[in-house]
Amino acid sequence: MNDIFAHWKEQRFIIAPDDLVDNEKLVILTDYNYWADNTDELIAWCRERNVVTEGMTVVFPNDVSLTEFVLRWS
Repeated sequence: MNDIFAHWKEQRFIIAPDDLVDNEKLVILTDYNYWADNTDELIAWCRERNVVTEGMTVVFPNDVSLTEFVLRWS
């Protein structure tokens, strides 16, 4: 049986498709171990950029902040 989430599980995060959110951008943090080890740094990074963390998601107000996140955390 194929795991339909196999590709997502190989990544640290996935970017939610635009049709699932309103005006903001949404990232789902998928690598629990990585994010548990880097929680404090992620929260500090988000605060500096007015980005909101909500559980295992990160909400971005625009494409610029999302691009910064991808470049930093990929």
